Amino acid sequence: MLDENTFKIKSIILTLVLLLCSASLVFRLGWLQLANYKYYRNKAIENSSRVTFLRAPRGVIYDRHGNLLATNAESLSLVAIPSQLDDIENESILLSKILNQTQTELFNKLDSISLRNSILPVVIERDLDIETVSKIYENQLFLPGIDILSDISRVYPYSDITAHILGYCGEITESQLANNNDRKMGDVVGQEGIEKIYDDQLRGIDGEQRIKVNALGQALRDKSNIPKITKQAVPGLPIITSIDLDLQKIAYEALAGKSGACVACDPRTGEILALVSQPSFNPNIFSHKIKPNDWQKLNAPDHPLFNRALSGYPPGSIWKAITLLAALESHVVKPDTKLQVSGGISLGGFFFGDWTRSTGLFDLVKCLAWSRDSAFYQMGLKLKPEQIKYWACLFGGGRPTGVELPHESSGLIPDSAWKLRVMKEKWYPGNTLHMSIGQTFIQLTPMQAARIYCGFAGHGKLPNLHLVTQINKRVLPVPACENIKTNKEYLKVVLDGLEAVVASGTGGICRLPGIKVAGKTGSAEAPPAHSKTHAWFACYAPVENPSIVIVVFVEHGGHGGSAAAPVAKQVLEKYFHLTTASYNTKKKILKH
Repeated sequence: MLDENTFKIKSIILTLVLLLCSASLVFRLGWLQLANYKYYRNKAIENSSRVTFLRAPRGVIYDRHGNLLATNAESLSLVAIPSQLDDIENESILLSKILNQTQTELFNKLDSISLRNSILPVVIERDLDIETVSKIYENQLFLPGIDILSDISRVYPYSDITAHILGYCGEITESQLANNNDRKMGDVVGQEGIEKIYDDQLRGIDGEQRIKVNALGQALRDKSNIPKITKQAVPGLPIITSIDLDLQKIAYEALAGKSGACVACDPRTGEILALVSQPSFNPNIFSHKIKPNDWQKLNAPDHPLFNRALSGYPPGSIWKAITLLAALESHVVKPDTKLQVSGGISLGGFFFGDWTRSTGLFDLVKCLAWSRDSAFYQMGLKLKPEQIKYWACLFGGGRPTGVELPHESSGLIPDSAWKLRVMKEKWYPGNTLHMSIGQTFIQLTPMQAARIYCGFAGHGKLPNLHLVTQINKRVLPVPACENIKTNKEYLKVVLDGLEAVVASGTGGICRLPGIKVAGKTGSAEAPPAHSKTHAWFACYAPVENPSIVIVVFVEHGGHGGSAAAPVAKQVLEKYFHLTTASYNTKKKILKH
């Protein structure tokens, strides 16, 4: 038996212990619910919800008349949440069956995602079809950390027609990610064309939103699960281009079935009105995983991804306008000079043939109008390659035009120093003869040719070619023209010759009712041996006040007058709103 004092002492001690425990519990509860309320509230929210991206709509792209060239559409993307990924091995096996991808590829992707210190989901596959979405939902229990979220896909309404202007978008590459600290894995960026050059302006800033999730970290599929936006997305800036969609369509259709390019521009401003490269490709296929048959099309032997408008080729006879101006400015010939043309000339044991054997005494205008090689050989005999190169470079040859597209070639305007440096061989007089007719080592892009003929159309004013005229509300200033100093009398001879090409020479197919057109046909020899020549046609109209320049190039098309000029004619007819009735009216006037 305990005595009374001992009992009282033990009771007091027990009471104190109980009071101390109660006080500790009260203190702890107060600490948790009052002092750390915000922390544990946020933890509770994080356990029942997840922060995910709110994709910023990419800036839309318009033509000059407000037609949509590139826009956006809602889509569904498959994502992985780094912190929620559990059994990567089994998940990659299951996903490989659903997505029809290799297990190794998916394992490596999920493994890389799991190592990332990010609370935001990372896109694995975008633009899912309904069948794939259904399979993911059916297997959701076995795919912890894998979810489907709303996303935005890039859409090109005119597909192949505008592909080489706009380019396409695709998931950011490892190298791009390494060079851009403000980008994240799974981002969509411009990979080619305007999409690439103006990616910073077009891409916008992604927002963030919080959604309710289950224990597997997957979004709850009920009507009450309304995302709470925690950071607003900022849309990309809209861009207006100088492209005229109607001209673009006509040029594309006119080149159908051919390999080549067509460039149309305004010589007064340098604005590009149409830019087509054929064959083309569908940029929409890059919005999702590329299928094997699409991949084969992209890598076809005719190279549809290759932009022929920005690539160099021997220019053939469209070059003769440069040679004639160089000959006049170098005083090799005078404006009233007449030359005896024939089937060709002999030099150093080699025969340099003319395209026709008809003979006669031609003035310089007629020599250009009928593209007589033998006349230009005679000029070449008295010219140095440096003299031709000087005038070619003044008009924009041998350097990029600066158009806002990637991979533009500089072309090549050779001279004796270049040949010695590159080919370890001296320059021969025969090289100058070939150079005088646009052959030998010269490389000219259709874009450069368009700029050169803008210089002729503008009587020496050389515009800088460009595609983008407005970004959001900011109208871009028209780039300043380069002014080429030429003798007006000499330049007039060249311009009269270009007008005569269409009026009475090799470019007669481009004659239009009531509108004077000036231009030059060209046929350029190119490998492989015995293949058809490349066909060229460069023109501008109306002669009195040119508002459009067109250059057409058809790879191994044959003669410029029959293969390239008809394409330009269709573009001219569309530009000037000419119809069959226009030609009939012209015939009636001539009869009276």
